Amino acid sequence: MNGIVVKKLSEIGQNENGSTFGLATRPAEGFIVAQRKKGSKSGGHYHKGNSVTKNPEILILTSGSAKVYGSDRKTGETFHHEVEAPAELNIYPNVIHTVEALTDISFIEFNSLDEHKADTFYDD
Repeated sequence: MNGIVVKKLSEIGQNENGSTFGLATRPAEGFIVAQRKKGSKSGGHYHKGNSVTKNPEILILTSGSAKVYGSDRKTGETFHHEVEAPAELNIYPNVIHTVEALTDISFIEFNSLDEHKADTFYDD
C-alpha cells in the first residue's frame, strides 16, 4: 500500500457524555501533540521510511477538519482527502504531503521530534 490512507477510528463506546474511540500504538521514542490554526499549512516534505515510525507516518486528527494532499515522488500519483476528526491518517514513504487546517485543528504524531527530523526530506 502507498499514498495517503484515511481511516475512521473505531468507536468503542458512546453515552450522554460523548464518544470513546480506540486506537493501536507502536513503539516510538515519544509522540508529538500539535495544534494548528485555521488556514495554516504544515508539511511540504516526505519521508523515506528509514524510521519505523515513518513507515507509514501516522497522524491522529483529534479535533477539527483538514485537507491532506500530496503526491508520490516515484509514480506521480496525487492524493487529496478532506478529513474530519477523529481520524487516523497513514502517510506512506516517498509521498510529499501537506496538511492544511480548514478549522483550528489538533493532532498527534506517532513519533518523536528526533525521529521526525531523522527521516524528513524536502525536494529542491
